[in-house]
Amino acid sequence: MNFDGPVWIQAKQVSKYFEDNIMASYTIREADQIEHKIVYNYPLTAFEELATNAILHKEYDTPEYVGIYIYKDRISFVNHNRPLPPVTIEALNKDRSFDRRQYLNKELKDMFFSLNLIESYGSGIRRAKDALFENGSPELKFYPDNEEDNYTNAVIGINKEFLNEFNSSSYEKTTTKTTTKTTIKQEEIIKIIAENPHISANEMAEKLNLTVDGVRYHLNKMRKAGLIRYEGSTKLGQWVIMKLNSK
Repeated sequence: MNFDGPVWIQAKQVSKYFEDNIMASYTIREADQIEHKIVYNYPLTAFEELATNAILHKEYDTPEYVGIYIYKDRISFVNHNRPLPPVTIEALNKDRSFDRRQYLNKELKDMFFSLNLIESYGSGIRRAKDALFENGSPELKFYPDNEEDNYTNAVIGINKEFLNEFNSSSYEKTTTKTTTKTTIKQEEIIKIIAENPHISANEMAEKLNLTVDGVRYHLNKMRKAGLIRYEGSTKLGQWVIMKLNSK
């Protein structure tokens, strides 16, 4: 699948394709507990952060493309260039935040920030690693493991629980159960936003006993349905309720 048009449109198209065609979840329920756990094959935040990161750090003077390869058990994000110093492949594997990271495309970085496609400079890798950890997914890995090859490959592995459940006969049943909870969660989110329009996804996650990625999944669904929208910058903006559920 190829994505064309302005680069910021491509970034949104890639994210939508992932949501509509790749991302899936199932629910773990314990018989003696009210709360439940939602497990995603790949957390949305990790995918979006790594896809955007690959687009931002592409060397556009060369004809090479950004490649996102989806396999049965992993997704690979490939740039045909290495990160700019002082960031190295080793640092991307070891560290979490890159506040002093250099950008090949500064204008593109500023545009993505203005369009809320990135939350803050140098923090995308941290958010991707946190989302994978919260989802119980394998650790994010960067390649190559040598100093000669001129490419950067970020790899996220599928959640092992999800993969096992996907291969079992109960997958369809648990997926249906997850779907029935969507409206309830949306009503809860509407109430929370009404009480505090400036609330963050992290704060919502604590109130709802969900992962941050789970909250962002519901927020994206609600924005697409025209229930809510977000106005202003990432840090100073606020949620606006467009219309309430009829239930």
